[in-house]
Amino acid sequence: MDLMPEPESLADLLADGLFIDGDWVETKDQDPDGEVRLIQLADVGDGVFRDRSSRFLTMQKAKELRCTFLKPGDVLVARMPEPLGRACIFPGLNQQAVTVVDVCILRPNPSRAREDWLSYAINSPEFRASMQQYVRGTTRQRISRTNLGTLEVCVPELEAQANLASLLDKAALLRQSAKSHLGAANKATERFRQAVLEEACSGRLTADWREKHEVVQRADELVASITRDRMRRIGRRFKEAVLPEVETPIPETWTWTTVGALVDVATGATPLRKRNDYYNGTIPWVTSGAVNAGLITEASEFITELAIKETNAKVFPTGTLLVAMYGEGQTRGRVAELCIPAATNQAVAALLFDDANEQLRPYLRVFFLENYERIRQLSFGGVQPNLSLGVIRDTVLPLPPYEEQVEIVRRIVQLTTVLEEIGVRIASCTRRVERTSQAILFKAFRGELTGTGG
Repeated sequence: MDLMPEPESLADLLADGLFIDGDWVETKDQDPDGEVRLIQLADVGDGVFRDRSSRFLTMQKAKELRCTFLKPGDVLVARMPEPLGRACIFPGLNQQAVTVVDVCILRPNPSRAREDWLSYAINSPEFRASMQQYVRGTTRQRISRTNLGTLEVCVPELEAQANLASLLDKAALLRQSAKSHLGAANKATERFRQAVLEEACSGRLTADWREKHEVVQRADELVASITRDRMRRIGRRFKEAVLPEVETPIPETWTWTTVGALVDVATGATPLRKRNDYYNGTIPWVTSGAVNAGLITEASEFITELAIKETNAKVFPTGTLLVAMYGEGQTRGRVAELCIPAATNQAVAALLFDDANEQLRPYLRVFFLENYERIRQLSFGGVQPNLSLGVIRDTVLPLPPYEEQVEIVRRIVQLTTVLEEIGVRIASCTRRVERTSQAILFKAFRGELTGTGG
């Protein structure tokens, strides 16, 4: 193997090329109808140009600001995370482009360095680790171009650079192919899980079970029994379900009903934040965001007994199912089970169980998991659509006899366990692919890859 060349600073390597920060382009300088694209930090990926932003300025303004126009093949380095110091090659666009001041432009002299090799060198673990001594800032970490320029890299001959870049390109293609296949496997397991849930709530999952088992109590008889118990318990407050016409066929022993006909549906409250004596107590208090966990085993906030006494906050028991009624992203419509007694805010619907309907909990959880998208579509409102207690209560569901509910849940748990094991293996393989990628870069820039020429 050839000896490694002597290291030199990045600034020295680029002395006869271009090594400059992007331009200070303020919001007032931008124009959505401009013909010059403004490349942002979000566009600079770790080894790949992401092309995510959509900012522009006019050619006149770009010239007025004396902007540096990008060329295809320029190496862009982000001076801010995440991760800090990531580099990619600008591929060129169908229009002129400049970049922001927190992105460095590196344009090496082609007789000294190849841009593909240089991008890999800056993204190598060793070079990236060397940046840490110059990182400044707490909330917004960054590295200056001056400090970036002092970092050293061993620069082999151009032929060796080409060989190394070619090897790394092939490794990147293999890595991307592996990640693509792992991503497809992840999506396939999720599709299968959703298909199983759909089969469960239609009766198809347990069709073979019904052929072999006698039904002790039909689902309509089960609902009638729960109704009588609830009428005795809550009297006039009980409202019988009003069912719309449902054309979807279900097994003969099943019945259509509503969530509100089976369980009490309540909500919590948010004690006034300015009352210090309402917070830092001992009672767990959860919001709609916690529902994403599926099982709620702990809380990050706690309220006091006084908050419960003086506000509409309530403590719901272990086993309560929570359905998020508000929430950004994918939160709204999610379901979770309380594994601890806890109070909730008003953004969560609580499905409460007692001795008469406690056995319905596992199946109702399966139903909300399967109908997540459909329930989300029942949201109403403008900018931030929400569900309501009324919507949750009136949600129509197909209900099997109790014995079949038990079998449905058993099969779901069995299949979910298998899918979770597959998910763990996929995640492990994904991490291994990432580690392999870093290991290859590390070896490459220590001259330990065959064919790199040192």
